[in-house]
Amino acid sequence: MKVLTMSCLAVAVLWWAVAARAGSVSDYAGDMVSLDAAGKVENTSRLFFSGGKMRVEIPAQEDMGPMVLILRPDRKVQWMVDVEARTYFEQPLDEKALADMNRSGAPAMPMGESSVKEEPLGSEKVNGYDTRKKRVTVTSRIMGHARTTVSTVWTADEFDVPLRERGETGETEEFRNIKVGAQSAALFEVPKGYTRSKNMPGMPDMKDMPDMKNMPDMKTLEGMGMPPGMKLPGQ
Repeated sequence: MKVLTMSCLAVAVLWWAVAARAGSVSDYAGDMVSLDAAGKVENTSRLFFSGGKMRVEIPAQEDMGPMVLILRPDRKVQWMVDVEARTYFEQPLDEKALADMNRSGAPAMPMGESSVKEEPLGSEKVNGYDTRKKRVTVTSRIMGHARTTVSTVWTADEFDVPLRERGETGETEEFRNIKVGAQSAALFEVPKGYTRSKNMPGMPDMKDMPDMKNMPDMKTLEGMGMPPGMKLPGQ
């Protein structure tokens, strides 16, 4: 399902944007680059931050067109924008879910119960910034199954998002091309001329799905990467 693919990408970024430690820089932009274990770039998302507001521009992925996710804590709303369809889906921003994410303090999916262990690994320069390097072990229980993941994370005092995160098998997310400075207010608004949709991008119209008995519940969807606070249309 396209929406779940897009949501998984967004959640990975959103997770860091609401990290427990606030960075000293509030307005900046950069590229979140995904690399495979060999160091080859797989895709790049563009991130923008301004005074607590956030925008994630997600490129086209397989059968999914380009998407934009906008978080507005000041207005307690979040938008998922379908660029090709020129539509947007609006939901209240679940501040409790974001607070729960904050408390866990590790780069894991912020759904279900989890325990976190951190091991300092010293300091290192990443993209010109001084960072603290640490190994993070997260044991999560999602949909009744326990799972342990280990990643290495590099964080800088300046930013909410880490400058690098590397998984056990070598896949890496790296924050590059960082530009510090004021961001245009228009980046954090739905573009003019876009139409509000009743359905989340990639989801079929509910009226075309008469049998809802087999639809996954919200806990299941969250475990699959649904952004916090998102609900299915009609809920």
